[in-house]
Amino acid sequence: MRRLNWIRRKGFTLIELLVVISIITVLAGMILVVGVRSRGKARAAFCMNQMRQIGMALGMVSERRVPWSWADAIKEWNPHKPLLLCPDGPQDGVTNYGVNEYLIGGRASVSDTGATVLLYESKRAGESLQGNEADVDMRHLGGSNFIFLDGHAKWSKEIPRFRP
Repeated sequence: MRRLNWIRRKGFTLIELLVVISIITVLAGMILVVGVRSRGKARAAFCMNQMRQIGMALGMVSERRVPWSWADAIKEWNPHKPLLLCPDGPQDGVTNYGVNEYLIGGRASVSDTGATVLLYESKRAGESLQGNEADVDMRHLGGSNFIFLDGHAKWSKEIPRFRP
């Protein structure tokens, strides 16, 4: 009576090991892609939270018009400097968020507060930035965070209305 060779075998063949290693590599690659994307979404949510706090502070500091030195006014309200900087944006200034330049003179005449941008993510860093649509930085997953005059926050791949 002859015994089968495969019953006595104690180890794995090279092909079996390579198949298992390739399956593990593919699964690890898929997990890595999901992890990087979720980390980007978490950073965008962190940045949006900071912008929302700045938007609330701007609402408290200025009822009728946004001051030219809005970052200084916010620093008096909250001296925590990192609040004014997005971790994914330029870091060489006081802030890398910008206020809609059309609102500096006054915002009392704005009729649609839910569609007009108050605060946006700027391509540059500096002190008390003001700007318009051309200055928006799409730094979070191909989009950007915006705070509107009515206080709501939104991430969007399209730039919303700046002119009141």
